[in-house]
Amino acid sequence: MITKRASAKINLSLDVISKREDNYHNIKTLMIMTDLYDELNFSKSNKTEIFPSFDFDIKDNLIYKAYEVLKNHAGYDLPFKVEINKNIPIAAGLAGGTSNGAATFYALKELYNLNISKEKLVNLAKPLGADFTYMMTGGCQIATGIGDKLEKVGPINLNHIILVNPGFGISTVEVYKNIKIDSERINFDEILKALEDMDIEKLNTYMGNKMERVVFEKFPEIKNIKEKLIDLNGAALMSGSGATVFSIFENQKDLDNAYNYFKNIYDKTYKVKAGEDFGCF
Repeated sequence: MITKRASAKINLSLDVISKREDNYHNIKTLMIMTDLYDELNFSKSNKTEIFPSFDFDIKDNLIYKAYEVLKNHAGYDLPFKVEINKNIPIAAGLAGGTSNGAATFYALKELYNLNISKEKLVNLAKPLGADFTYMMTGGCQIATGIGDKLEKVGPINLNHIILVNPGFGISTVEVYKNIKIDSERINFDEILKALEDMDIEKLNTYMGNKMERVVFEKFPEIKNIKEKLIDLNGAALMSGSGATVFSIFENQKDLDNAYNYFKNIYDKTYKVKAGEDFGCF
């Protein structure tokens, strides 16, 4: 059996710059891995099985899609059974599904002793989704293009973060469909400096997520979560296309205060750390 920890990521900022002719969007985003993870236990089997089963077709699962890509590349079947201890909320802006898919590439490579380099695995994964390049790589990175061009930054290590998920998912496709491109760009240099200085006020000034406008209009509850986290001395932002909001705190006391407040309201509230030590397969 091979065990993989598939970590959740957060977008410390996300700028949507333009729409491409292929209907994808050019973005710029600063991403970091967290210590919130799904544990996946892989073993060889006579047929491919995913436990527990999800409430959608298995062929739409990124674990299954990763398996199909590797099977087609290898030229023979690679059947397996995977048992998932699911901790990352689904459709939460934390790339949990992509992380599970990334873990599958590395697990099947080991399970079947496939002679494939990490670089080749990343390239094989790219067609499955824009987040795969980062989730296969990890670290603290700025992604551009459709999310597939990476530039390492940092190191960034954050010890006092809360994730608050309201308990429902949001479709990334729907958010992109309704987003309006503007000419105002997010200043990532100022964000990196504010992170280095742990300046909460400046983080709230410079951090941004261009998807918030679309999501907040439809789900004001998520906007309220963000505003309350800021009131509790945090630097808060929605991650990805939502619905999870994260907040960075300067100290343990403020983190504990926010956690105690939100845990009584939302079951999917987590204290996490983020940085270089997480998300490496």
